[in-house]
Amino acid sequence: MGEYFMSRRTFARLAAAGFGTAALAGCAPGSQTQQAVQPAGGDISGDHKLTWGWRLPTTWDSAMGIGYDVHVNSLVYSGLTRLDPEGSLAPDLAESWAYHDAGDKVTFQLREGLEFSDGTVLDATAVKAGLERNRDLPGGTSGQSLAIIEEITADSATEVTLHLKEVSHQLPLLLAGLIGHLASPGAIDSGADIAVEPVGAGPFVVESYVPGSHATLRRNPTHWNADEILLDELRVVERPAEAVAYAGLSSRQYDLAHIDDTQIRPLEDAGFRVDGGRSFNVYTIQINNRHPPFDDPLVVEAFNRAIDREGLVEGPLAGFGWATWQPFAPGIPGHDPELDQQWNHDPDRARQLLEEAGHSAGIAVTMHVIGEPNNEPAQRIAEAVQDQVAAAGFDLTLEIAPPGAGQKAAHSYTLHMYSFSGRESPVQALEVLYSEEGWMNISQQATDDFTDALERAQRTPLDSSDYAQNLEEATGAATSGASTHAWLINWNRSHAMNDRVTGFTHCLHTQRFEGVGVRA
Repeated sequence: MGEYFMSRRTFARLAAAGFGTAALAGCAPGSQTQQAVQPAGGDISGDHKLTWGWRLPTTWDSAMGIGYDVHVNSLVYSGLTRLDPEGSLAPDLAESWAYHDAGDKVTFQLREGLEFSDGTVLDATAVKAGLERNRDLPGGTSGQSLAIIEEITADSATEVTLHLKEVSHQLPLLLAGLIGHLASPGAIDSGADIAVEPVGAGPFVVESYVPGSHATLRRNPTHWNADEILLDELRVVERPAEAVAYAGLSSRQYDLAHIDDTQIRPLEDAGFRVDGGRSFNVYTIQINNRHPPFDDPLVVEAFNRAIDREGLVEGPLAGFGWATWQPFAPGIPGHDPELDQQWNHDPDRARQLLEEAGHSAGIAVTMHVIGEPNNEPAQRIAEAVQDQVAAAGFDLTLEIAPPGAGQKAAHSYTLHMYSFSGRESPVQALEVLYSEEGWMNISQQATDDFTDALERAQRTPLDSSDYAQNLEEATGAATSGASTHAWLINWNRSHAMNDRVTGFTHCLHTQRFEGVGVRA
């Protein structure tokens, strides 16, 4: 079960109200610390169907996917590796892998007898074809990260080797998400549009899909781990808006639904079980250092110091979450403890910095805010930031970014508030966020110090004693000076569920459904 993050202010307030530290230790509040409830003497049988209120993918073609697409697409596709519920690297289609001594080649050993859901054989040749497609697909979102692969060889039916242009020990992590998802070459060759009719080797198969409405998934009996899939049918629908979450769960329109932090206590009080905890998800304000005056490190620091991150947790997130000054939450590889509170909330100091930078009259600027359906928290956070920074002399005009406009449009903005959903590889995350060609670096600039630090981390084996330190140094180099991100808060990912649901466990990164069932 995941661990809830709670702000220090909320902790102190609850402790003062009479909640002992024993009750608050580790998780908060009380009922959220329970393990997923298992049926007591009842059977998980009968109607093996569950409706999940989540978010439909922007595309079913993972090579074109973004961020949150990984959760639903991972139900249909598998890759060579995956992340387990704790966020650690685990085998998937490959049962093992090994790097060659020089670190520029890695060989994966596939499981025996694999096949895609359409019956196409999943062997080393299919892996080669799938990864080459992900790397080379025009307009794909996987190309930048997979460009390091120079050649792929099918050494036998069950052995495939990735030959790299340079040393990188991040490949097993890189392949654990969207960019490693393998589509059936039989479906590709037939001309199927896998953006709407996906064919993979994951635990489920798409039976029907209505864009903007729902997707009905059926259990894939040929999946290598099918015995762990207890559901016959999983229906994915758009998650409920705050105002209708209670009604949707009560009427069983949803069995399980992703909810906002403001809904945790009300739904628990209504008798629903809530499970959740920290995740890779972080809200950030992307800063375009190509746009004056945000090309000045003094202005960037002033903007950061004008933000009360603890106040954002306490207000818009109802006390759940964690203030952050970096892209990685505590406990996630890449987190540098020395960066915590690096720019503490100090509006007086922020105003002084603006004066030193020649902006004593303040700065007026437009901040675009991520435009997504049912994303009330983002709007509340943006409005809170607007109020906070005004005290230091920043006059923000808020504009909702057009839904679906994505990061390409964001490169024309000066400030863009967005939710970063993390990456399986921390090096890939830093690359996406801070490298010159990074998808989420709207400045399109990077310092030599960061580039060098990122390369050191990439070349370091995951089991090396230097790996954690090299990652932290790369994070520190990324977030110094006129950084292209003002990190805000790491937020909980929480689910509410009715009493039919059994075995559900919060996952640190990709939400998985092994072991999830329903009561008869």
